[in-house]
Amino acid sequence: MKKNLLIIASLFISGCAYQPFCHFNGEDVTNMYSSYVEEWQKEVKVSFDSAEKEVFIVAPKPDDIIGPHQDPKKCICKGTGIIVQGDGHESLCPFHSGQKQKIK
Repeated sequence: MKKNLLIIASLFISGCAYQPFCHFNGEDVTNMYSSYVEEWQKEVKVSFDSAEKEVFIVAPKPDDIIGPHQDPKKCICKGTGIIVQGDGHESLCPFHSGQKQKIK
């Protein structure tokens, strides 16, 4: 048993002293993976673009048209004089309907 242990220890020590077993060349690893780098860069770009769309949900810009306005192009009625409400009913536009609304 001691003999086997001595042989293993001596092989281990002499193996690490032998340069090809202990020498690590980073350039070899770089050359080995150089063909994959461009492919990985493309995959990472696609992944980041899709993640950005999911994480940073870009809300659409709100319309500048919010309500009645003196300028027909900026008015919600578009110059027709009739404002269609969210529930579907219609109201007269205070600027373009031709009628003056009473103030309560």
